Amino acid sequence: MLVPVVVLAVLCAQVALGSGRRALAGPPAVEVVPAAVGAYGDTGGVLAVALTAQVPPPDGLTRPALDARDAVLSRRTADNGAAADRPFPTASLVKLFLAEDVLHRARTGQLTLQPRDWRLLQAMISASDDPAASELWDRFDGPRTVRDVAARYRLTGTAPPADPTQWGETTTTAGDLARFLALLPTVASPADATTLLVWMRTATPLAADGFDQRFGLLGAVPGRPAVKQAWMCCLGGSRHLHSVGVVGTRVVVLLSEVPRSVGYPRAAAALTAAAASLPPPGS
Repeated sequence: MLVPVVVLAVLCAQVALGSGRRALAGPPAVEVVPAAVGAYGDTGGVLAVALTAQVPPPDGLTRPALDARDAVLSRRTADNGAAADRPFPTASLVKLFLAEDVLHRARTGQLTLQPRDWRLLQAMISASDDPAASELWDRFDGPRTVRDVAARYRLTGTAPPADPTQWGETTTTAGDLARFLALLPTVASPADATTLLVWMRTATPLAADGFDQRFGLLGAVPGRPAVKQAWMCCLGGSRHLHSVGVVGTRVVVLLSEVPRSVGYPRAAAALTAAAASLPPPGS
């Protein structure tokens, strides 16, 4: 018997920058999310949708102004209650945390990256290369990278996997992923944020293992959105398929969990339909 889809997270944040404030463009989330859920259909699983705005800081933004902006984002996130805190296994989304922290530690002199390391980082993001991720996870203490990112971005629902060798079992929430991508331009070095977003914008149609990445945002949004795709089976008897990204200045997070009996083609089609229902930025 199929269980109706449940919407677990809806974030519609406004980010204060200096004396100004910019809101997420387009229709309000109360209109957008039901449309996405209706388009997703009945897979017998769970869909979590998170929307917010990514606004880079202007030159010379002071620490107090950053703290004020962060407080607004925190307050808007908290307003969504416990629904935004539902944990999902990240699957390959943890590669975003791993890449950001390795770049951060390299920039702050805590480690030195060789040319091969840069190739591994890019392949891990753009082609979702699992062997590259495993090598970087082992060499740079993957669990530490998750803890460090969670601390710097204040991600309260993100934690390393219980088995430190299984990076795909890192847990996070739709709210945390939206917060991470929203704050990326201000918490990370601007150069590191740009590098990570460029790797996301050059996502390959096929992953390194041959999996078709053209689902969710990558399957529905025209042009070159900055996306990261993820898929995994069968933790807890479930199949997970996620798509997150930055489209214009809008952060979109789509996390899904379906029974193992629902194959990837059906799960991917449902997630793509949900992504396609979202209005283009600025509409």
